Amino acid sequence: MLIPPEELLDGAVATLLEAVLPALGTRFARSQLYAVVDVLRNLRDRVEPRCAGLAAEAASAEAALRRAAEALRPTAPAAAESLSRALDALPTAPIAARLEALGPALVAAFETLESLPPAAAEAAVLARSALAGHLAAQALRDLAPLKPSLLAEISRG
Repeated sequence: MLIPPEELLDGAVATLLEAVLPALGTRFARSQLYAVVDVLRNLRDRVEPRCAGLAAEAASAEAALRRAAEALRPTAPAAAESLSRALDALPTAPIAARLEALGPALVAAFETLESLPPAAAEAAVLARSALAGHLAAQALRDLAPLKPSLLAEISRG
């Protein structure tokens, strides 16, 4: 799951102001918190999303959809053509818009697979496998940038 940096910073600011600030007892601590909030608010509109990650995600989804279409072509040509048309209709830029449009395309692909006749069951399995491969890789890409938790240090205070 990709979350825009602005939303992460907004959430951090909201948490600091709504949950942390009321618990601070000293004027010095409150002033330090306000300084951090000020920095975060100023940083919010200066962060740039990492396009390389978006490009890798979009390429993976597109490749999975193309493999699924190819798997369906022999026994379900109409479904394969529908997937191909959906891919051709995707915006090419900006990459974030392309990635956003690929989500519904993946959902539509799974829905298409569910509606296939029994004669296309083998092709549907191959197509699902292609889509599942993308989803597994997506999960790993989502987890890769996470840093080790500081929960132990945080709980010690």
